[in-house]
Amino acid sequence: MARIEFQVSIKAPIELVYQVSQDYSVRYEWDTFPENIALLNGAKHIEKGVCVSVTAKSGLNMEVEFVQVMPPTTAAIKMTKGPIVLQGFSGSWVFKSIAANETNAKFIYSIKAKWWSVPLISELIASWYFSKVIKSRLNGLKAYCEANA
Repeated sequence: MARIEFQVSIKAPIELVYQVSQDYSVRYEWDTFPENIALLNGAKHIEKGVCVSVTAKSGLNMEVEFVQVMPPTTAAIKMTKGPIVLQGFSGSWVFKSIAANETNAKFIYSIKAKWWSVPLISELIASWYFSKVIKSRLNGLKAYCEANA
């Protein structure tokens, strides 16, 4: 299983950064990854146990369950249904206040790719793809929060 982790400093208060990261009404304004996000089973807001369907712009579809929701510091998910290329996926978005108007945002993904042909190569491809995704998402979150702080 590959573990991918990136972090960035955002010049905005932790409460704003967390709220923006979990507010699906503004998510499409900064997040380059999803084409569509939908809360499932009648859920109205994010909390532990809530399931979400995510369709990426690449066409990959995944259902995830929130396993930890601790505003304003942590939101964590695990895959319950996923694309054919993934055997397992989990992610944590962790926020830490550095100063009154500065937040460290860290995204951590754990990925287990299905073995297409050569195990090492499939894990490397998945790691490369999700590394690009994390960097892009963090940069989008940073730009949005700093413009709206």
